[in-house]
Amino acid sequence: MDEIARFLRSYPPFDRLPDHVVHQIAGELQIEFVRAGQTILTRGGEPAQFLYIVCKGSVDLLRSGDQVVDTLGPGEAFGHPSLIRGQPPLVTVRAHTDTLLYLLPGAIFHRLRAEQPQFAAFFAASVIERLGHAIQSRQAESNPALFQTRLRDLIARPPVFISADATVGDAARLMRAERISSLIVDQSPPGIITDRDLRNRVLAEGLPDTTLVRQVMSAPATTISADALAFEGLLLMLERGIHHLPLVDHDRVIGLVTHTDILRRQSNSPLFLPRLLQRATSLADLRRYTDQVADAVNTLMAAGARVSDIGRVVAVAHDALLQRLLHDAEAELGPPPAPYAWLVLGSEGRYEQTLRTDQDNALVYDDEASPEVIHYFERLAELVVGWLVECGFPRCPGDVMATNPEWRQPLSVWQRYFRRWIEVPDEESLLRTAIFFDYRQVYGALPAEPILRTITQHAAEHRIFMARLARAALRQPAPLTFFRQVALERRGEQRDLLDLKLRGTAMVVDIARLFGLEARSNETNTIARLRAAMAAGVLSREDGDNLISAFELLSMLRLQHQQQQIANGLTPDNLVNFHQLGPRERREIKESLQAIASVQRGVALVFQTDRLA
Repeated sequence: MDEIARFLRSYPPFDRLPDHVVHQIAGELQIEFVRAGQTILTRGGEPAQFLYIVCKGSVDLLRSGDQVVDTLGPGEAFGHPSLIRGQPPLVTVRAHTDTLLYLLPGAIFHRLRAEQPQFAAFFAASVIERLGHAIQSRQAESNPALFQTRLRDLIARPPVFISADATVGDAARLMRAERISSLIVDQSPPGIITDRDLRNRVLAEGLPDTTLVRQVMSAPATTISADALAFEGLLLMLERGIHHLPLVDHDRVIGLVTHTDILRRQSNSPLFLPRLLQRATSLADLRRYTDQVADAVNTLMAAGARVSDIGRVVAVAHDALLQRLLHDAEAELGPPPAPYAWLVLGSEGRYEQTLRTDQDNALVYDDEASPEVIHYFERLAELVVGWLVECGFPRCPGDVMATNPEWRQPLSVWQRYFRRWIEVPDEESLLRTAIFFDYRQVYGALPAEPILRTITQHAAEHRIFMARLARAALRQPAPLTFFRQVALERRGEQRDLLDLKLRGTAMVVDIARLFGLEARSNETNTIARLRAAMAAGVLSREDGDNLISAFELLSMLRLQHQQQQIANGLTPDNLVNFHQLGPRERREIKESLQAIASVQRGVALVFQTDRLA
């Protein structure tokens, strides 16, 4: 019995159960040996009476005929969907080799589901439920301060209201009397006036204290549900650059939190970052700022943040750095002689950059630019790209940067670029230029982003382009073997390694870009694109949710791997040794890749990629 308990403890979800429960399970298991080729469960046959756990050997899962959809090895289980639903199995299970099985009776399986939440969630009936639980369980294991605390729990006192027709003098006296730094303006929707408003909009402008509150308040105020998580409040304040956040319950303001309320919960909060950037006076200070951004990523990971949320924090921080560098460059070179726009591309354009990576950027300037103007933007690009290097962002090996004249062009040229990519698509070129569809404008008076969006929004009308983009997206198939196991490198220095970017997250990025364009969405973020595609009906809810969960899990494993490398003094990469991962991580990767492979097969059918010349 001890040997069986040790075996169970090596695999999820038994590794999460109390020892006495695992010993109890070990004593209630039945043991069965089956020969290779023997059928254990039959699709459409009698419902399963046991949870089957593979101890030694392997079994095949077959859908119709002899089509193998998965192969399970030691520690993996089957039969639970039929047990949960009380219905015939959806797949036939056949021994691939001589196999030793542990059988857990159905009554005990159902009792464990009722008594052990980890057990119940692990044996959910669908991939999306299991992948979703995997993300939630990782958060539950982390620091709960930001991810289990509701904003209403931070309310220290009821809000103080003031009329929009009161004077700023009245507002200042009320703030002093109540010892607070902001007031809610009593109107619908509510406004807000803060001590900063009094300094910047009244005193600094030389306005009298008889000025009405409505003339200097912020309205409508940025609000959030009182039941939102503290981390959601942190993100909103960071993105909006605000320090006071009114909390609403059924459209009524019931309290207010400040950035200091959240800072008390987390000493290394991203909310410190804007202050650090403001105080920077040299490139060395700016480099330290980017180090602080990296520290904030580590803190958020330890606290259980989703990688997608971390990407939003990093995007806000890096955007602010870039805006500071461009402002400093303009101060050194003089005001820009023509309107321009600075674009970020790739992972930064998708709000998915978590660690400092290579630069991907471009510059768009006004069509009326003279040779002198063009020279100004050449110098501007050289300055900013050089400063980014000093701040820890290496130059792009593919030279996709504003310093490359090809990617520093007038608006009309950029419009021609996008029209040519869409109207005369070349598959090989699309592999190189796909990241340009992930652009965001982070600085500049030229409205390049909305103008270019008018072109990309019509991409779905060009079916040859969409088909070629689809085939380019499928160039890297999900790394699964014929028996649905994870395919690893088999020779050389990369033996047993899996690239979690190239053969993981990048596949979802490519699919999301395709479906985002199909949905005519302006979103650039991968998860936002998938949600937009689901809302538009061009991607099924099941496929979209599966891809989102797979993307989150693979991104999380990739970032954890890179953080560990950095902690060990190594250069971070995307290559993990699959066999050195724990059983839970191996299972999560396998199910994520199977979800991606399923959608890839659907993409090939929908866009008829096999018919392209």
